[in-house]
Parts: sequence; structure tokens; C-alpha cells
Amino acid sequence: MTKFQLVEEQLRKEIAIGNFARGTVLPPERELAEHFGVSYMTMRKAVGGLIEEGLLRRNRGSGTFVCDDISEAKVQKQLGVVIPAWSAPENLDFIMHISRACAEANWLMKVIYARSWDERTILDLWQNSDALVCTSVSDIHSLPDSLVRRIQGRTKPIVFCGEDASSYGADSVFYPPDLRLAEVAGKLYSLGHRRIIRVDQMADTSDELHPGIGGFRAFFRAEHPDVEVNETSFLFQIPRFELAHYTIRRELAAKREILKQYTAVICSLSFYWGVLSGIYLAGLRVPEDLSVLTVGDRQEAEFYHPRPATLSVQLCDQAFKAMKLVQWRLENPTAPVRTVRIKTEWIAGETLAAAHRGDCR
Repeated sequence: MTKFQLVEEQLRKEIAIGNFARGTVLPPERELAEHFGVSYMTMRKAVGGLIEEGLLRRNRGSGTFVCDDISEAKVQKQLGVVIPAWSAPENLDFIMHISRACAEANWLMKVIYARSWDERTILDLWQNSDALVCTSVSDIHSLPDSLVRRIQGRTKPIVFCGEDASSYGADSVFYPPDLRLAEVAGKLYSLGHRRIIRVDQMADTSDELHPGIGGFRAFFRAEHPDVEVNETSFLFQIPRFELAHYTIRRELAAKREILKQYTAVICSLSFYWGVLSGIYLAGLRVPEDLSVLTVGDRQEAEFYHPRPATLSVQLCDQAFKAMKLVQWRLENPTAPVRTVRIKTEWIAGETLAAAHRGDCR
């Protein structure tokens, strides 16, 4: 192969793996020549070859662009995925599930981690991808105008996972309170639990991060007002860069006398080990003294001992439905906004029992 053919092949590969997505403008040819370590004329000849091939097009005065209509046989579509920039284990599970969904759909995937919707990397990812899937980085109501304009422009599919973004004109895959939550809350009530503690991290997005936990409060308030759900005594501010389990274990053990006044704990599945450890350090037993109900989904949860009673919001189902919604939107760009519900599963586990007898009853 000649030098220009080698450069042409490298540039073709950059396009194929999604470094230059469909519809995006290439850097100036002199900049590309420097990047690939060749002369300007060699790079210009390589770009010309890809123009003849139908991968690139030149727009006089605005630059060279990757063609929008390249066959998927030549270039896979790329899905951009936005994940919160903290180490919640469910985020890693979701990445694995969405990776599998992309592979089965013959799409490439690019992941970024963001701390807020204002980060420029989200717009860059949108620019360089064929579609975007966003998980709950922060409150949906804090979306910046720059991102809202792109959602409402509908030039590319944008799907939000974990919360309803239909008010912004975006498709969503999320878990709203449903009959399964009422069924699980009813189990707690039938077992005699009237004083319940919520253990959670202090954050504006806690209900979005751990879908369903806030729904128990609303259910009991509406259906069984005789049930007390304590949401203040064990709502913790977790230090930055520290695993939440340390704070949860320490505080539960230190507040033994408060724990003894309640019969059940509701928490995120990702906090389960911290909660269980804190209860044991407080000298209490599960489920004899305190029942534990978790909400969430972890692939490894079936190996936990004792197996937690769990209202499982299926992350695998969420990932595949998000991918399917992206593909549907590509085929139906002007159709009304769609919201899709995530599948849930009740896992009885070994941590739920009848409320103990005592003053708290």
C-alpha cells in the first residue's frame, strides 16, 4: 500500500469505529495531516479517495463532513451513553446491559461520565453519535437550554432512562409507581409493620437513583396513614469519594436505640451490605428484630446472604427497551413522544418477616 492508501485506511477505520460519526465535520486537513504524521498533499489525496468512496463529502466554505447516509454495512451506528460520575454499582451493571443491547443491534457504544447536565461533554457526545441514552445524572428539571433545544429539534433520538422526560419532548424508559409496589407495600402491612425506616443518601435525585423508594411513602400515606415512615433519622450526607457503606454502617450502629423502635428498613439494594452490617453491629438480627426490604437490581444479588427481599427494577429490561426505543425513533422521527415502563420483579428473599412484638407495635 502507498502512503496515501495507508492514511486512507486509517481514516476509514476512525470513521468505522465512531471517532467521526455520521454528519460530523472533520478537523481541517492540515490538522489531520499533522495527526497522522503525513504531508498535507498526502492527506488531501486520502480524503479525496474517501469522498469518491462515498464516506465523506466536501461543502465549500464549511469543511469536509462524514456522510449522513453511509450504509451500516460500512459504518456501524454509534450510541452515546451518559452515566452519572459516581460509583453506584447499578451504573456498571447498566453499562454491561446496554453494551449487550448495542452488540445485538450491531451498534457501537461510547460512554461518558457526567456530574451535571451542564457538562460540555454531553453535547460533544450528542454531536458525535447517532443517538443518545441518558441515565439520571441529576434532576431532570435542571436540563440546560442547550440540551433542551437539541431534544426538541429531533435531529437525533435522545432517550432518558430512570425518569420521565416527556415534558421536554424526549422519549423515556422509567419505573413509575405501579401495582407491584402496592403489592409489596401491602406485604409489609399484612406482616404487621407500622413503623418503618428509610435508609438513603442525602441527594436531590435520591428517588430517581433508587426508583420506587419514595413510592412507599406515598402509598402508605394514601392507603394506610397509621404507618409511620421515618425518612429523616437515617438520611445521610455521604462524604465525597467515600463508599456510602462506611457512613451507613457507622450511623446505624450508633443509633441502636432508634433502630429498636422500628420493625422494618427500606433501602436501595446497592446499600444493602452497609445496612446489614450496621444492624448487626447494633446487636440486632435480620429478620428477627428488623426486616429489610430493598429496591433495585444487581446481577450478583442472588449470591448475597441472607438473600434480601427485593422489589427489583430490571436494569437489563431498561437497557434493551432504551435501545429498541432509539431504533423506533430513527424510523419514526415525527411520531409523538413515547414513555416505556420498566419490568419489575418481586423476590421474596430471606430478610422479611412478621413484625416483632414490643412497644413499637
